Amino acid sequence: MAVEQMKLLSITGKDSDLEGFLAKNLLNSGIQIEDAKKIYNKGWKLNYYEYDYRVKEAIKKCMSLLNKFEIDYSNIKNQIFSGNSIEDLDKRIQDINSRYETSLKNIEINKKQIDEINEYIDPISRLKDFDIEAKKIFDCRYLKFRYGNIPNENMDEIRKITEDMDVVLFEVSKEDDVTWVVYFTTEEFAPDVDGFFNIQKFERIRIPDRIEGKPSEFVQKCNIQLAEYEASIKKENELINKLKNEAKESLIEIYGQLQIYEKINNLKKYIVKDQNNTFYVVVWVPESNMKNMINMLNNLKDIDFVIKDAKSNMKPPTKLKNPSLFSPFEMIVKMYGVPNIEELDPTAFIAIVSCILFGFMFGDVGHGAVILIAGIIMLAKKSKAGAILVDGGIFSIIFGFLYGSVFGKEDWIKPILISPMENINTMLISGIAVGGILIVIAMILNIINGIRTKNFKKAFLDGNGLAGFIMYSLILGSVGYYFLKGNMIISVSTIVIISIILLVIILFNEKIDKFITRKKENAESGFIEKVFELLEMILSFLSNTVSFLRLAAFAINHAGLCMAIYLLADMTTGVANIAISIIGNIIVIVLEGLIVGIQVLRLEYYELFSRFYEGDGREYKSIEIQSRN
Repeated sequence: MAVEQMKLLSITGKDSDLEGFLAKNLLNSGIQIEDAKKIYNKGWKLNYYEYDYRVKEAIKKCMSLLNKFEIDYSNIKNQIFSGNSIEDLDKRIQDINSRYETSLKNIEINKKQIDEINEYIDPISRLKDFDIEAKKIFDCRYLKFRYGNIPNENMDEIRKITEDMDVVLFEVSKEDDVTWVVYFTTEEFAPDVDGFFNIQKFERIRIPDRIEGKPSEFVQKCNIQLAEYEASIKKENELINKLKNEAKESLIEIYGQLQIYEKINNLKKYIVKDQNNTFYVVVWVPESNMKNMINMLNNLKDIDFVIKDAKSNMKPPTKLKNPSLFSPFEMIVKMYGVPNIEELDPTAFIAIVSCILFGFMFGDVGHGAVILIAGIIMLAKKSKAGAILVDGGIFSIIFGFLYGSVFGKEDWIKPILISPMENINTMLISGIAVGGILIVIAMILNIINGIRTKNFKKAFLDGNGLAGFIMYSLILGSVGYYFLKGNMIISVSTIVIISIILLVIILFNEKIDKFITRKKENAESGFIEKVFELLEMILSFLSNTVSFLRLAAFAINHAGLCMAIYLLADMTTGVANIAISIIGNIIVIVLEGLIVGIQVLRLEYYELFSRFYEGDGREYKSIEIQSRN
């Protein structure tokens, strides 16, 4: 249960060295950067650095190329800062992109040429046996030439009628649905002939003027051109593939360097410079890292540093330091609030309490084993919540053996300690006893926090301080002793007298604190307000203690719910019996497990945290995290 102490370090140097200093020395140092302008009194002479938007634009270009080249850049490790300027990196990106775009453009041009040739090469290829030069046909002054296809079902009628028309018809080739034809007519009869053929669904194919020589010669020439264009496309694709292979490492390196610049950009919002182009960087350094930090700075030229005292209104960040066994439970603490630098870190206490409370309410060997396996799977996927599930599953198994419960069955193994359904009263008393003990521990933690923060009233005169601790422990211990032995350890009148004295101390704690510590309080609470606060404190002792009855209630509820599932399953046979049992147990694990987890958080936050924990600190965020925001 430790909060690591922090030191405030001010670093100055030449503005021209800032980017290199940040990249090489601070980005991976594990320290936290602070807003420098808030530290220096001459803040009016200091200016923040402007955000360099060129970095984002260059990153977009680089990512676009990486995606086009299908290069995975999701797991690029931290690179050593090369010192290349943003302009140099951007120029390298543009050069690679220019080569890529040139090849793409050449491919597009060649494909367009291929498409143009393919538009007329197929119909013209049907004229390859037509032994007439196209130019001679086009040069005919009075003769009209038409080429196209006609549905096969119309050909008989066309052959018959065209015998009496001023037209010469040639059938070039025949396919399943159409016949390709060529007909000649004079300019005088062209309108009538064209009209007739249009009625017969003649689909005309226009031969381009560019055709030279005989159709067979033109088709041969086109095929040569097609082969050249295809070869050109193949060559450009080879160039692209070669470019992708050559540029892969370069683009990844460029992307990594740009990411460093982006991190520097994000850090610059905390850094200032003066009129002499001197930068000012202020960082919080964990005490354990201070020696290494100073050694590193001593080895740098043109860099000065000084350890500064934090201003009275400045909260040092809180860095929690817990062993791996407890560290996953830091997320529970942080959801309530981060401890301030002077508070005890409650992580270890919460870790132990969470596991005990979860096991108490959800004690089952089988269900606990399922939760344990789920936690192990989540751990394998690097999920922090997996460790909490593992711990919860282990304690669920432990309490399962104590209760003699396996998948809700209480007749498979003999309980080591107690059977919840057969000892309801004992379970209820046990729940209150556990709650009372935890409340007492929470009050002890409050006393320790009061001593650490030199808050005399909080440590000794508060309802959760020594005065409240003595009163609550006396009453709780006396009641517990009475239930165990059947008589009071001390008389009721003595308990009442001691409680009244302690309540009076708590009622006038502000005046007593002012008298002892000689503090000058700006304002004191009114007497009526203090009376109501005292009544609220007494009721909270009672309600918080009774609230722990839910420990026993959920343990009993678990046994009862599983019993109902098996009763329902026993009403069926065969596959249905097995299905109901399995589905029922899944529902219990998911639904009841979730509800019990919520109840654990509720008991910790409302019944325990509220007694000793402020949680008004600010979380320590390493420079790696800050540079990504």
